[in-house]
Amino acid sequence: MGNQVGEGLQSCFAGFPESTLIESGRIPIAAIAELALREGQCTSPLYRVHRWFARRLGSQFRAILTGLSLGPHEAERFWDVYLGEVSLEGAIVLDPFMGGGTSLVEAGRCGASVIGYDIDPVATFITRFELEATNYDPKPPVVTELCASVSERIAPFHKTSVPGIGERVVLHHFWVECRTCSACGASFEIHPHYQLAYSKEKGIQWVFCKNCHEVSELPLTQEEVRCGCGTATRIAQGSLSRGKVQCPECRDVTELGDRGDTPQRPEWHLFAQEYLDGTRERVTRHFKKADKGDQILYGEACRLLEDIERTGGSFAPFRSIPTIGRSDRRPLIHGFTRYRDLFNGRQLLHLTLLGRAITGVREPRERRLLSIAFSEHLTTNCMYTAYAFGYRRLSPMFSIHSYRHITRPVEINPWLNGLGRGTFPNVLGKLGKAVTFAKAPTELDPKGGRRPSKTYRRTAASEVSSYPWPVLAGLSQASIATKSSEDLEGIPDGSIDLILTDPPYFDNLSYSELSDFYLAWHQSLGVAEPPYDDSTLHAPIERNLSLTDRTDQSVAVYRDRLQRIFCECHRVLKQDGILVFTYHHKSPVAWCALGEVLARSGLKCTAVLPLRGEGQGGLHSYEGTIKWDAVFVCRKSSSVQPKDSDKIVVPWIAIEQAKQRAAAYAEELAKIRQIGFRDPDRLNLERALIVASGFTGQESGELVPLQDAIRYTKEYGGIHATAR
Repeated sequence: MGNQVGEGLQSCFAGFPESTLIESGRIPIAAIAELALREGQCTSPLYRVHRWFARRLGSQFRAILTGLSLGPHEAERFWDVYLGEVSLEGAIVLDPFMGGGTSLVEAGRCGASVIGYDIDPVATFITRFELEATNYDPKPPVVTELCASVSERIAPFHKTSVPGIGERVVLHHFWVECRTCSACGASFEIHPHYQLAYSKEKGIQWVFCKNCHEVSELPLTQEEVRCGCGTATRIAQGSLSRGKVQCPECRDVTELGDRGDTPQRPEWHLFAQEYLDGTRERVTRHFKKADKGDQILYGEACRLLEDIERTGGSFAPFRSIPTIGRSDRRPLIHGFTRYRDLFNGRQLLHLTLLGRAITGVREPRERRLLSIAFSEHLTTNCMYTAYAFGYRRLSPMFSIHSYRHITRPVEINPWLNGLGRGTFPNVLGKLGKAVTFAKAPTELDPKGGRRPSKTYRRTAASEVSSYPWPVLAGLSQASIATKSSEDLEGIPDGSIDLILTDPPYFDNLSYSELSDFYLAWHQSLGVAEPPYDDSTLHAPIERNLSLTDRTDQSVAVYRDRLQRIFCECHRVLKQDGILVFTYHHKSPVAWCALGEVLARSGLKCTAVLPLRGEGQGGLHSYEGTIKWDAVFVCRKSSSVQPKDSDKIVVPWIAIEQAKQRAAAYAEELAKIRQIGFRDPDRLNLERALIVASGFTGQESGELVPLQDAIRYTKEYGGIHATAR
């Protein structure tokens, strides 16, 4: 059933079944969720290359592709097809919100040609690498030479003299923010507690004196340390608790973010270190307080940075952190006005030497490999890096998808190999594993372990195009563009076989506020995606589809822009093509906005079902967090409806059916406790089913306005009957 693509272009894809397995609802949802949990613990190396926010799981998209490839009566073939027989050879797949690129990578591995759009340049930067990964040399000679040259200059600044032992290599430097009390004028350190680390297995903890910083090893149960300097320190009683800072002198309490009308960049004090001892075969880790020699060494690094910048200019970005359109005022409220402010002098010295060396690499692919490693390395080499006390390792910046202010940041020795989370050699090793995986991929086997992938072998594109026409003409297998999907120019009507996407979830996360941190450094490296290769431009914070507030005006803008994108998707989708997207949100306002868009898009929902969208809970999870996405499967049904046409209404019977279907899924999935289908997930699915039933029409006895239908859903086992 081949279709004309337009302008003489021809698709050789045979098309999807008239009715698919996923539309029948017969895919193994619980088993897919168990696989998702495993993937959350062991993500594909390709998706660990660089942090992207709220990335969906590869197993989720692969399950969708499998369910689309099979007919309703082929459920027994699901896992055979999932594990290697999915054939999208000749299909053209579009993702208008590609984010970290998971949908495109999974579709491409199944033989499809892919087209992706995203308004964020860091998203396209990451996805370009993922799609081209098979063409990289994981260990080019230039990398070894460059690393040796730069590390030689930085290594001396990560040494310490240990009394009675001698010089040792430092793994971690511990810093603490200092503050002057506005009430009494006393200067003090902002510690959440006086514990450096602990080991539950050994039953010990490492603590320090609040006065002189001397480090002691104590039983984990001990609550106080008495130092030789005469100070008694209650280990758990720091000056910071739940976002409030208490002056130890006058006991005045202020908010952590209360820094006056013109906040200044924090001042930090180096107070402790974790150093390495032993042989290469058996390395041991120890703590010590930082002494005057350590302070002097840090000062020497800062002076060297000043000399380098005085003669050669600054490599670290001087661009200001954008202030307009933000949903989160951090890190601005803490006195950071430029991205370079988030690094100390020794970190900036390392990044300057490394960045300049990378820009001097001539071969483009080698330079890009080093640049993406540099970019990923930033979040473990800045002053917003925390320490996971029980694990004795770094917790990177953006671990909770926000600018979480750290009053006790940890600086890592960036050139250790093997030891140390996020060191540059270790990030390079991670990239090498990703390239190796891309060339010989494996799949998580539902029976356990992994097995070699049987997906269609094809030669990867030597370079991902920036325009869709080479893909449509069969000259390239992938294209991505840094632009909004509100105008899919270059894609003719009826040319796309499948649209597979994960649109922004209303106001859940403002991606570009976070990604601009990376973009500023990409611009210094000369690898920023056009048009953001202009270093005066910041990420599209104001134009990003995610809301910064829920005012009527903001909601209307979100709805109208999403409507334009869905209308463009309707235009470019083939008559027998399919659109699949995932969505979840707690707010009824978000669901009403989506329902308005969907009902006027000319697309008809043929199925809605739950799939687990996340692995195990992370730092950003809490009790009410939705873990399961609602998956919408849509086909073309009619022309696009104007936004000023009739209201969106839902039949009462559809509301009751949505409640019953969501409850049935909840009852069935609750039988396997570990997959975690909870009440927030049930409510999310119920609202999705209601939204899928909406259409334009007039309110009547049997038809209720969409917003009322959504409002009738209740969070914990809601009842609709009384609302009618």
